[in-house]
Amino acid sequence: MDCPEATPLRVSPSCVTDTDRRTTLSNGETTVHTAEHLLSALYAAGIYHARIELTASEIPILDGSALPWWEAIHQAGCSPSPQLEHGITLQAPIRVEDPETGAWAEAYPADLPSFEVTLSHEAEAVGPVNAHFRSGQDYGANIAPARTFTIATHITPLIHRGLLKGARPGSGVLVVDAPLTESDWLALNDFVGETLVRRDDVGPIPLTPFRLPNEPASHKLLDLIGDIALLGQPIRAHIRTFKPGHKTNTLLAQKIMEDASTKGIPTYHPDQTPLMDVTKIMSILPHRPPFLLVDKILEMSENEIVGMKAVTMNEPFFTGHFPGAPVMPGVLQLEAMAQVGGILALSTVPDPENYLTYFLKMDQVKFKNKVGPGDTLVFHLQFTEPIRRGIVQMRGQAWVGSKLASEGHFTALITKDK
Repeated sequence: MDCPEATPLRVSPSCVTDTDRRTTLSNGETTVHTAEHLLSALYAAGIYHARIELTASEIPILDGSALPWWEAIHQAGCSPSPQLEHGITLQAPIRVEDPETGAWAEAYPADLPSFEVTLSHEAEAVGPVNAHFRSGQDYGANIAPARTFTIATHITPLIHRGLLKGARPGSGVLVVDAPLTESDWLALNDFVGETLVRRDDVGPIPLTPFRLPNEPASHKLLDLIGDIALLGQPIRAHIRTFKPGHKTNTLLAQKIMEDASTKGIPTYHPDQTPLMDVTKIMSILPHRPPFLLVDKILEMSENEIVGMKAVTMNEPFFTGHFPGAPVMPGVLQLEAMAQVGGILALSTVPDPENYLTYFLKMDQVKFKNKVGPGDTLVFHLQFTEPIRRGIVQMRGQAWVGSKLASEGHFTALITKDK
């Protein structure tokens, strides 16, 4: 905000310019330092659309954790996005390495996001060296409070050189990883602004006791989530790192963006709680079995909807289409897609049970892969134009896993049932 002439920075892995103890982003005009803690809190909260306004080039470090951001996000509240985030689905494992340090990071296909870090620092100095986080766990309690940590033998040379002026006590964890000299202790006293209780062993100094049993590892995991947040969308993957750092974290994010198949491929997991079950669907649509071809509505926003149908051998059309080689007719795939689209269209009126949807035409229809018993069809439809005088236009796709089964453009009329 202090540079109104600068071009706004759109966050992505490609805008990383420096990873020395922090993640720096730049588009050539706008540069932002230490973005990882805020991005971690946003990503863990499921927020992928946000405008971040700054009055300086560095995001405030606050207490060195993501907890102040996490609390502020929940105090402010969240509003639904007009777009659905289908996220990134990996087709194969991805790995990056740093040959200089032996560090590596890798991502494996998974149904839900999960993260794991393994530190390489001396266990005696920093405590437990592993941390884990899986989607659905309490980020606010287990990850957000973890503060950045500093190894004494890393910072004392910098302090002796006159660098790192002014630290707020308690804003991080200072770890004594080796016996210190008299001049080292004096330098640390000056650094934190207080006289420290000297110790001969190793571990967190009394001024900054751990908030969590494995705070250093948890903070590394916090950083990892913040760097993966550069993708700007959820990822279905299990991510592991060894000797984690911003360099390997952001290299992995870049590799995922380059190699992963995405983006707009909706998926269904049996544990997923539907937005609408079949009973709710029948309260909106007039269709009934055997012509009701939607089992669940999974997601819906102002402009998009995702629904699914489990195709079984009990479908009546398999009797004659075809004996010995059951194939779901393409026209019924389009009908199922249209029914899902009808729910989206009817969501725009206050009393959908009193309206009907009549499809007027279908264009650009293509059938890509056959659908048979045992397949789960996932439908994604979105408006392509605002609704005018009851006329609805939408684009639809039907997927089986990562394969596109059919697609088309639909025009429909919603009208009151007389």
